[in-house]
Formats: sequence, C-alpha cells, structure tokens
Amino acid sequence: MIHGDIADIAAEHEQRERDLALARFRAVPMEEPDEDSSGNRYCLDCGEIIPKARVAAVMAVRCVDCAGRREKMVRIHGAVGNAASEVDDR
Repeated sequence: MIHGDIADIAAEHEQRERDLALARFRAVPMEEPDEDSSGNRYCLDCGEIIPKARVAAVMAVRCVDCAGRREKMVRIHGAVGNAASEVDDR
C-alpha cells in the first residue's frame, strides 16, 4: 500500500520514471567518435566534418542532418541503424 498524500505519491512516481529513463540511457553503449589527429570529428554516418561548436555543445558523433534522420528513425520505427542508408529525405 502506498502511504502519503497525492503530491508525495506523484513525486515518488515521477522519480521512479526519471530513474528508469536514466537507466535506459546508461544502458545504451556510447559510440566512439571518429576523430583525426587534428581534432576534427567526422560524422559516423556520412563522414562529413562536424563543426567544433556542435561537438562542444552536445559531444556529437553525427552531423545535424544525420542526427535528425536517426532521431526520425527512432520515432517512426523504434530502431536505430545507419540512418543515412535507411532514410533518405532528399
């Protein structure tokens, strides 16, 4: 039985959801960036150089276009693969 008022119950539920989301995030293996000796980082999908500002802001391993296609794949199919070859918006 759950004890406490409705606000306490809601806060506990929200914290459990947050903990589960973090656990799911941590379970996803982080991808190794493709960098050269000069510090340029290349998109894992298309191979284009990722702007340093993007890398600094979000530790990106994909360019904006490829990251967007990958996120679209996840929303539509719930799967993650090579977004550049699976979805072509051009």
